Amino acid sequence: MRKLFINKIDGSEIKISGDDHKHIAYSLRMKKGDEITVCSGGTDYTAVITNIGKNETVAEVVGKARNVSEPFSDVTLFFGALKGDKNDYIVQKCTELGVKNFVPFISEFSSVTRESVRPERLNRIALEAAKQCGRGFVPPVQNVITFNDLSDLLASFDTVVFPYEQEENSTFNDIVKNSSMGKIAVVIGSEGGFSKREADKLREIAGCSITLGERVLRADTACVAVVSVLMYTLGEWRRMK
Repeated sequence: MRKLFINKIDGSEIKISGDDHKHIAYSLRMKKGDEITVCSGGTDYTAVITNIGKNETVAEVVGKARNVSEPFSDVTLFFGALKGDKNDYIVQKCTELGVKNFVPFISEFSSVTRESVRPERLNRIALEAAKQCGRGFVPPVQNVITFNDLSDLLASFDTVVFPYEQEENSTFNDIVKNSSMGKIAVVIGSEGGFSKREADKLREIAGCSITLGERVLRADTACVAVVSVLMYTLGEWRRMK
């Protein structure tokens, strides 16, 4: 049984409706007395089903504990909106890796329009990925923004990680020197990359760009690769003791 997410739990009784109820009642065919895990506000609640009706499942809380799967690091992924289902892939995999917020953007060389990106679909994918991997929160996927919006938002971050294919010298280790990087932004461009004007602006904000080596990675691959290395560096790949 994958966990369920509920915005707020009051008291010891939990009422579950909508798709989660249908999943419990009809897909999993659970019954009275079965246990489920419900997450709210970073806390995992163990609950026992007391009734399954036509439109609602009712469960009684029997235990709770702090969720240990939610990463401590605060990482936001700004990614250039891509074609087809590549956005789905980025949100799914980077939710599993621990990203806390997603912001798709359109830049000068983007090959898609803002209207072609569906945040409501991407938020459903983030929800399912969070259930699957045991997260304590569901990372939100924001509405698509412009490059100008992006550069304004980055000013509020302590660290900006900006991989750029034309960078030759600076590496990941040059900017990630310890595990206390504060509020972190990762910026990955679209299939077309960034214009010189945009790249210069991002270098100015980040302090430098970094190289990912001799191989040119696809945009969706770069998102997963950079987030993976970052989470490892931040110590998120250790088991809790």
